[in-house]
Amino acid sequence: MDGEEFARLLQDHANEIQDFVDNVFPYLAGDIAVNHFKENFEKEGFVDNGLHPWKDVERRDKDSPWYGFEPANKGGFSSTRATDPILKDSTELVEAIDYDTRGNGEVAIVNDKPYAQVHNDGGTAYIFGKKPFEMEKRQFIGHSHELDEKELEMLTDELEQIIEK
Repeated sequence: MDGEEFARLLQDHANEIQDFVDNVFPYLAGDIAVNHFKENFEKEGFVDNGLHPWKDVERRDKDSPWYGFEPANKGGFSSTRATDPILKDSTELVEAIDYDTRGNGEVAIVNDKPYAQVHNDGGTAYIFGKKPFEMEKRQFIGHSHELDEKELEMLTDELEQIIEK
């Protein structure tokens, strides 16, 4: 291969890499991030340099008067409620995790539920017809070292495939 062929090969790879970064990477990275953040619900905590478990709920504490509390059962006891996941009733919250491509190889993770931020960050929560209360922080979206590693591995694999062509 002479210098001209080598320069053409480098330019071809550069064009393919730019196309990948602009048009493919945001979708792959978005899928990886959404799956990672949804897994936080299964693990009942936020994964960043290990699992940071969410504070447990009183309905799962056998010593609490709220143990097994089931509002739909007129406030009675429910054995399944005593062991349900912390945010079981928030399936809308987990299902609303999505991504938005922003162009130029960028992607943003979004959740359109109005209560997503207070769940993620903690703070004062408002429920219509009830007194405001302090919501426990149960982070599920944010910077994560493990997510960075997953996305870097994907990026490395994809770039190797382009270069090896």
